[in-house]
Parts: sequence; structure tokens; C-alpha cells
Amino acid sequence: MQTSLPFSEDLLLTRLEDSHVVETIRTPLARESTFSALDSEWNVRHKQHRHERLLTAQVVSGGVDNTAVGISWTDSEWSTENYVLIPGAVYNGNRFHSQPYGYSPPKVGPDPTGDDRTPWIGNLPRLSKEPGPSHLDQMSVDGATPGMGIYFPARRKALVILTEQKNAWGPFGFEIIENEDRDRAEIRLMSPGLRHDHYFTLQGGYALPSPDRGASLHAGDTLHLPFHLHWMECCSVQDLFEFVFEHRADCFETVPFRKEIPFSATWDILHEKHNRENWIEDLELYQVSISNDPPGPSMLFQSGWTGGMITPYAMIQEGDAESLDRSLRHIDMYLSGAMGDAGLFHEFYWERTWQSQLRSVWNEDGEVDILNPGRPWTLVRRMGDVLYFLTRTMLLLEQKGLEDHIRPEWKETLKRNAGSILKIWFQYGEFGQYVNVETGEIQIAGSTAGALIPAALILAFRWLGDPDWVSAAAAIGEHFRTRDLAEGVTTGGPGDAVQAPDSESVAALIESFILLHEETGDEKWLRAAQDAVVQTASWALSYDHEFPAGTALAEIGAQSRGVFLANAQNKTGVPGICTLSGQGILRVFRQTGDLRFLHLLQEVAHTIPQYMGREDKQIPCRLRWGRKGVDFLPPGWICERVNVTQWGEQLGEISGYSCWCEVAMMLTWCDIPGVYAQPDTGILCCLDHVEAEWAELGKIKVYNPTTFPARVRVMVETPEQARRPLDINFAASQPVIDIAPGQSVLLSSFSGTGPYQGKSAVES
Repeated sequence: MQTSLPFSEDLLLTRLEDSHVVETIRTPLARESTFSALDSEWNVRHKQHRHERLLTAQVVSGGVDNTAVGISWTDSEWSTENYVLIPGAVYNGNRFHSQPYGYSPPKVGPDPTGDDRTPWIGNLPRLSKEPGPSHLDQMSVDGATPGMGIYFPARRKALVILTEQKNAWGPFGFEIIENEDRDRAEIRLMSPGLRHDHYFTLQGGYALPSPDRGASLHAGDTLHLPFHLHWMECCSVQDLFEFVFEHRADCFETVPFRKEIPFSATWDILHEKHNRENWIEDLELYQVSISNDPPGPSMLFQSGWTGGMITPYAMIQEGDAESLDRSLRHIDMYLSGAMGDAGLFHEFYWERTWQSQLRSVWNEDGEVDILNPGRPWTLVRRMGDVLYFLTRTMLLLEQKGLEDHIRPEWKETLKRNAGSILKIWFQYGEFGQYVNVETGEIQIAGSTAGALIPAALILAFRWLGDPDWVSAAAAIGEHFRTRDLAEGVTTGGPGDAVQAPDSESVAALIESFILLHEETGDEKWLRAAQDAVVQTASWALSYDHEFPAGTALAEIGAQSRGVFLANAQNKTGVPGICTLSGQGILRVFRQTGDLRFLHLLQEVAHTIPQYMGREDKQIPCRLRWGRKGVDFLPPGWICERVNVTQWGEQLGEISGYSCWCEVAMMLTWCDIPGVYAQPDTGILCCLDHVEAEWAELGKIKVYNPTTFPARVRVMVETPEQARRPLDINFAASQPVIDIAPGQSVLLSSFSGTGPYQGKSAVES
């Protein structure tokens, strides 16, 4: 037994009525025990080898129809200061202000005039902040990594429990039950896992009776509960994240990625699709979604977040002349009309006017029923997205020799926008989550919604040349580093999740921290960027989910490793980072040489293409909240659903929906090399759907195993070159290698001059 644990360890047997526990049998955990309980004779064994454990409970005679078996650890020195993590689902126990909001929740949160910046959330699975009962229950399929970690600051220790996805009886259960004084808690690992009494749904919190039931065990049946348990030194929340990152896949066999379509082929499909379906000629814009006909305001156009003013960047870098013309018109339409009186951009374009906080009410048929103009508020996250991608676009136009297309008034508008964003910072010392576009006043305080703003200011400095913006970016970055990142809680990026912890905010911090490092050379920012990558990894699935047989994602054999869980409220898996390529992860890898970061990026980039509809790949659409009459995803459509968690939608099913995931895929082609290599160290990693190996005399053989022609960016550099900053649009200058389906090319020796410099080194 692991005697160093400061907790009592008990075996638990429970009898249930429906999902409600009506009887609990508790006995000290032993290596082997035989006893009578629940009208049955039991033989229970507990095996342990280092951190690996296996509990087996066999019914020798008798039987019970609705039971759960597990282990309980009781902590008699519990504290609300303990940090509880279930990756992708629970951060700091989700111990925040909570109300039973339905979807979409109201725009509420901390008062900017008050001192309390505690996030506001819906009635999510959580440990309670208020007096009264406090019981957190989640299942192994609720987490991006099936497991639970607890950091005990007073002990300077952490407990981490990791499991597989499920056993023959279903997912496992993680529970924490606190007493009312919050100084004693019971930590449970159960099989099968249960959402007791009621369960959380997006529409109404804990409103519906739980459908979960225990196992039916009869004579000869054996329940197996394998898990890993770690009790180790831990000095910070970040130490806990680091440990989980290092061990996130320990309970799973890593299956090689399937190669089915190169990044360039997805671009060809998406480029054609966006010009055919997303472009609206009379409005001069690329709409962000085409899933409803007619589209609601949030699907027609949104600033930032879901692709608005991000799409033109990709279309200018990789598109044709028509795409360039349309993107320039789109930018001009936006910059000439979208700005409010305070120098901030409105959220929506609807009925040929720029508006913010437009409220949509939908009828039972999924159509817009009522439209009510709302308050002139904008989600802070949009400010960072728009300034970041528009300044990237201006730098790209100059890089491509197209600076004559940049109108002087664009520069003045973006300069005013950057200044207006900084005015908020200097007035409040934060950005909050929502601000008034007409006055610049913060309406809802707190959150990490402005995570991309430091990166945007760095790019604005590079384009517009105001050095004060770099020092301001550093001050803002320090605010997020010491408040949000250090506490392990990043919130406020999604505008439809109140301030629930989310993956989008922490992913944006990577971009800001690494650009601060590259611009200033300060190692503090590199450390912060590393920490942000590690925390971001907690939101990415570390295993390939076993989808229920017969579901859409089971039928296509989807591999879900690298899929992100969106946030603790909208617990869907999503293909890609909303809405970034993950280029910042590549930059952090180059500066640190930490291969875990490169492999994380490989997972994130590699997983997206398999969720895109194609003529040769039909993906069934059985959820009916998207486009009516769409039974299979049309070519180029990507749905923002990889349903791997039990949050109210059927596991493994998707809807006929076209959204921002397509933009994330386009950015992946724009930003991420298909093959990365360091001849000096032997590092060779395929991020694209190709294969590569070292050949004789330091050559690289790259093979295209797919049925599509591939254009592949190959990035080759020395470790010394990898520590040099990259241009923000570096990939736009990289040549590509053409590889026919089923063919390979041999890349000759490299001189060590940086990213691969041309086809002259290609041998047939």
C-alpha cells in the first residue's frame, strides 16, 4: 500500500435507486478481502505496482442490479484553497459565483466598480462557493484527459488520479464531497461513474433527472477498475499542470495518426467553398457561417472570434486574384463603417448596419423569430482578434509587395483603434470581458478575454511604429501572467459562456507571451509562454475517444486526439483552436526544444482535416439544430461538434453546420509547416498528412500516402536558428514541395540557412 498518503483509503460499495445512492458499504481498503454486502458475497482485490493500481470486485454469490464500486480517500484537513483540476472540465473546482442560466446565458459578471473579480458561471458541475452542500461529480469522458488532480498548497503536495476512458460498465466517476464547513472532504473514484440525481445540460443547468444507472452484477461477474495514482511534491498550480501534461496519455496506447488529406488539399476545397458560398457580393463580406438560411446576425458576420476579419488574412496569403480583391473590399467595408464612437469596433453587421449585442430569439424550427437590438457592448476578445489579424494582414500585404493596396485611412483607423484599446487599459488597469463601444467603459470586469491584445499591440508596433505600445503590451501581459495564468483559471474568451474557464483564452496567451519574448528578449515571457502551452494542453484530448457504434464519428473512424474542449460550460469537442492556427506553440517549441510542444501541435493540426466534409467522404449529420435538410456535411463544411462529453448531445453525432473551424483549418495551412526537421538533432516531425524519414547522407524522404496531390512546406533548421524569432508571416515566404498521390520526393542535404529554400534541392 502507498503509506505516504495522508488520507484514509476505503473500499466503497453502493446500492442505488435510479441514480440515487440509497446504501453505502464502506470498509478499509485491503490487498484482498471477502465479505457479505448488498445481498451478495464479494471477493475484492487491490493490486498496486508503484503508481499503477487495479481494483477487482467479484460477486461470488447473490447479486445486485444497480450498484457502483470504488475507492474513497478521506481528507480530514481539507481546505477551499486546494486547487481541483479535471482537464477540460473543472479548474480550481469551478468554485465561482453561479446561477442557473440557460443557453445562451445573459451577459453578466463582476461589477467594474467592485473589488470582487471572481468569475460568474452557469450552474456547472462544481464545488460550491456558497454555504450548503458541495458535491462535484464528473465522469472520465467529461475530461480532455480522464483524470483528476488536486494541489494541496498547505501540504505542498498533489494527488493525481488517471484512468482509461471506460470499462465494460461504462465511464468512471470522479467525485469530491465536501462537508458544510469545507474542512473535510471525501475524494472518490467509482465504477461505473454516475451523475447523481440530476445532470447538467447546456439549456438549464441541473434540470433533468440523471439517466445514469449502476452495474448489474451477479454471481461470477467481475468489475475491473484500473487507474494510476500519483502523490508527489508540488509547489504551485503550474506544477500540477506540468505533471498532468507529462502523464496525460499514460493510460492509453498511442495509435498512429491516419493520413487522409494534406493541408493543401483542404485549402483548395475551403478556398473554393468560401468564394462560392461564404462571399456575399452586395454586402462585400465573407460571412462567418452559412448554416441557417437565412442566416441570423451571429452567422452573417461577427468581429473576430468566429472568423470575422480573420478569413481575409488567409485568403490574401494563399488565395487567387479574386480572393485578394474580395478580401480588400471586405477590409475596406469593415474599416470604413464598423467603428463606434470610442474607437472600438461593433460586433455584428446586420440589416446593413453595424450593431453590438444584437439579441436573437429562435423559434422551434431553428429560425430567427425576434430581433432585438441590445446594449452597445462588445466582447473584449473581439478587440484583440481584429487588431491582431488586421495588422498581420497589413504586414502581409507589404511582404507580398502589395502595399499600394493599403489605404491611408486604414492605417489611421487601426492606429485609433490601438489607442482606444490602450485608453481602457490606462483607465482601468484591466480590460474586463465586455466594454461599451460608444463610451469605452468596462461593463463587465474580470476575465482573460483580452488575452490576444498584447500580441496585437506588438504587431501594431511593427506596422505603425509606436514603441510605447511594446511597453504597454508588456504591462498587460504581466497582468494576465500574474493574475490568470498563475492561478490556473483563464476565462471570458467565448461570449456565450459567461466567465466559465475556457480553452480559447489560454491559447491566445501563448501568442501574446511568445511575441513579447521575441520582441523584448526577456526570458520571463518565454517561461510564461511555456506555462501557457502546458495549460492549453489540458484542454486538448489526449486519447482517441471510442465513439458509440453506429454514430457518425464512429462510422468515419474519427481520431479525436488533439481535439479541444471548448469551455467548462459548452463541453463540446471542437476541431482546432478558436480561432488560431497554433503557430505560437511552434514558436515556443523552437525557443525551448521541448518536443512535447511540437507533438502537441502535431495533434492539434493533424486532427482537423478528418472532420471536413468532402465529395469522397460523407459524414452523417443527425443532430438537427443546423441547416435543414443537410444529411451529410457538404464539401468544405466543418461542424464545431466532436461530441465526446455527456453535456446534452448524443456522443459521436454532429450537425449540418459550417463555421469557424474551417477558418482554423485555413490558418493551419497558412501558418504550420507540413514537415519540421533539425538535421543536427535528428528531429523529424510530420504535422501534415504526409510521411517523412531520414535517408542517406542527411537527406529527407517525404512521401504522400493520400489520394490527393500535396503541396508541403518543409522547414529545416539548426537548433541555433530555431532560437531566432520568426517573422509573424514567415510561412507565406516558404516554398512548397509538390508531391503526387502515392509518390515521394528526396530532399538533398541542407546548408543550415534556415527554412527550406527551394525546389533545387529536390531529387526525383
